[in-house]
Amino acid sequence: MRFIHIFLISISLFIIGCGGENSKENTQTPQVTIKVGSEGAYKPFSYVDKDGKITGYDVEVLRLLQEIDSTLSFDFNYAPWNSLFLGLDSARFDMLANQIIKTKEREERYLLNNNSYFVSTSQFITRSNDNTINSTNDFKGKIAGGVVGSAHTKILEDWNNKNGKILEIRYYKDLSPLLQDLVNKRIDVHLNDPASIIDIVREQNLALKILDERISQSNVYFIFRKEDKSKELIDKIDTALQKAKDSGKLSELSIRFFGIDQSK
Repeated sequence: MRFIHIFLISISLFIIGCGGENSKENTQTPQVTIKVGSEGAYKPFSYVDKDGKITGYDVEVLRLLQEIDSTLSFDFNYAPWNSLFLGLDSARFDMLANQIIKTKEREERYLLNNNSYFVSTSQFITRSNDNTINSTNDFKGKIAGGVVGSAHTKILEDWNNKNGKILEIRYYKDLSPLLQDLVNKRIDVHLNDPASIIDIVREQNLALKILDERISQSNVYFIFRKEDKSKELIDKIDTALQKAKDSGKLSELSIRFFGIDQSK
């Protein structure tokens, strides 16, 4: 009986020891659930597809980071643009993912991660079947179209002034008629962020191409509240982002959504 008693005690200690080891491992690598704020109606960055699935470039970037770092888990929550920062301030969200660029005001009030996951650019767009326009060197005497009030139109005007006003600029109230005139050879080029019009080009099957030169660009980041917990999360996200860049997976994701690599 004494032997059996000692044997049972030994077994119990073994089980307790194994349980303690697993508990220690779990405390070392806990899964972090992060509440992400995004518009959800901002195609192609965050939206609900025809099958009811939440997707978009920003969403899929975070899903990629989940695959790289299994301790990360993102819970997507949607709100209008004017409510996103209020949701972050009130802790409804832990972070925002909505194509947000760095500004002085945002840096003063919030934390941004260090590793950009997208570069918002202004690039010229022209007809894919027009071999006479392959770079800005071919613009002399050409006609550009711009949307009234667009930031890209202001960039177009500034670029044109700096380059001897080689382009004639025609103004449009809306983007759709402008793109139709571009396809129909009424104008020759248009300046925009390729990511903003890629879905229009695909859905309407427009024969357009994007020129390589970036006229201007702004890096895009995730944004967080100013607190110690955010700093730990930022370190995790930046590390996973770098691995996604080094492996080429972030570039592949950008090409999948936009046709070109705008991840860097």
